[in-house]
Amino acid sequence: MRIALIQQHATADKKENLARGMAAVRTAAGQGAELISFAELAFEPFYPQRPSNGNHRDLAEPIPGPTTDAFCTLAKEWGVVIVPNLYERAGDETYDTSPVIDADGRILGLSRMNHIPDYESFHEKTYYTPGDSGAPVFSTAVGRIGIAICYDRHYPETMRALALAGADLVLVPQAGAVNEWPEGLFEAEMRVAAFQNGYFVALCNRVGQEELLEFAGESFVCDPRGNVLARAAKSEDDILICDIALDQVDSSHARTLFLPDRRPEMYASWLQAQPTWGREDSPPPSAQVSLREITEETSREIITLSRQMIPGQEKMVAANAVSIAQAHFNDKAWFRGIYANDTPVGFVMLYDDPDKPDFYLWRFMISGPHQGKGFGRQAMLQLIEHVRGRPNATELRASYVPVPGGPWPFYQSLGFEPTGEVEGGEVVIRLAL
Repeated sequence: MRIALIQQHATADKKENLARGMAAVRTAAGQGAELISFAELAFEPFYPQRPSNGNHRDLAEPIPGPTTDAFCTLAKEWGVVIVPNLYERAGDETYDTSPVIDADGRILGLSRMNHIPDYESFHEKTYYTPGDSGAPVFSTAVGRIGIAICYDRHYPETMRALALAGADLVLVPQAGAVNEWPEGLFEAEMRVAAFQNGYFVALCNRVGQEELLEFAGESFVCDPRGNVLARAAKSEDDILICDIALDQVDSSHARTLFLPDRRPEMYASWLQAQPTWGREDSPPPSAQVSLREITEETSREIITLSRQMIPGQEKMVAANAVSIAQAHFNDKAWFRGIYANDTPVGFVMLYDDPDKPDFYLWRFMISGPHQGKGFGRQAMLQLIEHVRGRPNATELRASYVPVPGGPWPFYQSLGFEPTGEVEGGEVVIRLAL
C-alpha cells in the first residue's frame, strides 16, 4: 500500500486551509497514494493554545458536515481512503475526531480522542469531551486501519487495543511542538509501539508557527520491526509518500511471539488498580470519609493539596490557601478539610446564611492522588446532610465551569439540576432539599 501524510500549516482562514488540504490530496493521489492522512486539527488554528472562553462549541462542526462532505466527494473521485482530523460537534459535546472515509466516499465511522491533556499551551480539557468511540479498527479498501489521536499515543492500553482489534496500520494525527519532547523520544515511542504490537505506525504532525507554539512537522512512518521507513521535512509543509508491505504484519515478532504469549487473565486486576501517585500511604476506596475543622496545625496539609491537582483542574477551583483566607474574612463561611481515614484528601467550603433558604457550595475539591475512589461523593453526601439540618434550608446551590471533562456529571449524579442561570461564566445548579 502507498500512503501519504499531508503535513501542512494552518491559518485562521479555515476555507483556505481546506482548499490547500484538498489540493494536497489530489497531488498525493496523482502520485499513487491509496490512503491519505492529515495531522490534528489540520484545517483550523490549534485552538487549545489558550483556554476556551466558553464559546468553543461555535468553532466545531458536525460529522457528516462541510469538511467531511468535501473529502467524501474527493475520496470517491480519486478512489482513495482519506482520514482527516477535525473539531467535531455532536449535540452539546465537542470532540477531537478522525473520521475514516473509504475509497467509495462513504464515512465508515470515526475515532474520537479518548485521553484529554491540559498543560501550558495545550488546554485541551477546555475544548474536548473525552472520546466515547473506544479504539475501533476500520476495514477499508486498502487494509485494516486504527487511529490513536495525539495524546492517545502515550497510552499503551490504546496501542495494544488496536493490535488486538486487528489493525495493520495505526495512524497518529498529532500536534507536536518544536522541542516539546526529549531528543529522540518523538520517534522512539512510536517505534516501540509498532514493534510491541506488530503493525505499521504513520504519525502525521502539524507544522508551522502559530500564536504560542511552533509545530515541528517531521512526520514519519515505521514498520512492525520498529524501523523508520520515511520522514517528512522539519518545520515546513510536506507530503510524505511511503510504500508499506502489509504482509510484514503477520510475520512480525509481535504477531508470532508477543501477542500469542499474552496472559490476559492476569491483566484485568493490574489495569483496574488506581494510581497512588507515588504515595504508599494513599488510603483505599474503603476508607472512612469525614469533614473536619481546619486548625492552625492542620491548615498546611490542606493548603498543599492544591499543588496535587490533575493538570488543568487547578483552573476550575481556587487554591485552598485563598479559600481559607476568604473564610476568615467572611462570617458566613463554613469550611472543612475532607479526610479519608486520617489522610487529608480535599477541601469544602459552604456559604451558610441561616436566615436564607438557599445555601451555596462555595468551594469543593479532591486532590489528584485521591480522585476516583469515591471520597468526593461521600464528602458531598455528608455536606448535603449538614445543610438539610440547617434552619430554613430548602436548597443547595453550586456552580461549575462548563468545560469538557468538567464536574457536571458528578453533580448531576447527586441530583443537582440546572437553574438556567449563568454567573461569571459558570453554570448555576441547584439541589432541592
